[in-house]
Amino acid sequence: MPLSPSAQDRLASGAIRTTPVEGETTASWITRCAARYHLPPAPYLRAVLQQEGRATVSGRGGPGAELYLNAAGRERLAAYSRIEEQVLARVLPAWPLDLDALRHHTGPAAHWQSPTTTHAAASVMAGCLRCTAPRSHGQEVWQYRGWHQCVCRTHRIWLVGGEVGYTGPSQIPLDHLGVPEAARVLVAHRRHHNLTDEGGIAVAAWEWARGIIQHLYTEPELTAGAVAVPWDRRLAALAEQAGHTGRVRPWRVIARDLVTYPETLALTETLTAAAGRQHAVSEQHLAGLLADALRTRTGAGPVDEVEPLARWLARHTRGELQRWLGSRKGDASAVPLHVPALTWALKRHRA
Repeated sequence: MPLSPSAQDRLASGAIRTTPVEGETTASWITRCAARYHLPPAPYLRAVLQQEGRATVSGRGGPGAELYLNAAGRERLAAYSRIEEQVLARVLPAWPLDLDALRHHTGPAAHWQSPTTTHAAASVMAGCLRCTAPRSHGQEVWQYRGWHQCVCRTHRIWLVGGEVGYTGPSQIPLDHLGVPEAARVLVAHRRHHNLTDEGGIAVAAWEWARGIIQHLYTEPELTAGAVAVPWDRRLAALAEQAGHTGRVRPWRVIARDLVTYPETLALTETLTAAAGRQHAVSEQHLAGLLADALRTRTGAGPVDEVEPLARWLARHTRGELQRWLGSRKGDASAVPLHVPALTWALKRHRA
């Protein structure tokens, strides 16, 4: 799409300096740069990168997409924005990464795609609007954040992780849960910070726990009553505060991580502790670990309500999870960053 004469004049008159925020996606920063000229990001990017009337920009931008540049593109964009490349490389996690799709270009080139797992610690989330406002002129800033950074404690906000194509609310006030449940989430968040500081084992344990808990959340027929009660109560509180009384379904997806956060962390702590001390884990012992973590954090409930579910999960994740639990603490080669066994089991169960 060609630029209008007024847009061309604004770009030619000199760069408006737009400061990036720590941990921001390159796509978010480019979007904010373009907005200062009242332009969409794609035309702005092509106008800045063009060389001899041409600029290679491939892929599709939009919510959840990241922007990658080759060396020539980074050099040109840094020069135009009047920000040194080393500063951009320090602040923008995706800035220095080279994609195979761009290496054959000799001139400035850019490519839109989903974030690579190399630099995405957990998820892309919208930073707290009140925290980023002084540097973003009120624009939304999307950042790479670990799950231990999903809460702004200053403003008591839950930061919703953005998936590709996601256009729903990016932030949920914790106070919508009610005082007791908000306090429970804040306590869990403090424990999460302390746990994450222990190293990579806790990060991998979080991946395991989140996969297991999300399955329980989406398959209510497998969820024991003692586990389901607090999730339903939290979900209803959020839906009511958002004006969606009677229409809980959208919030069941949007608020999933917030609603299940205390239980996910409880299971993460259990798995982290088990990985640090176990050399061999039987199916019975693994079932006990899962059942204990869920019962402890969700209120009283008969053991036999939880054990069948815990044993089902233990059977389907036994190979990979046992190998990890029995590994030497800190052995990254034994840490599953994904959950292939669980994913396979869930697909088979749904079939």
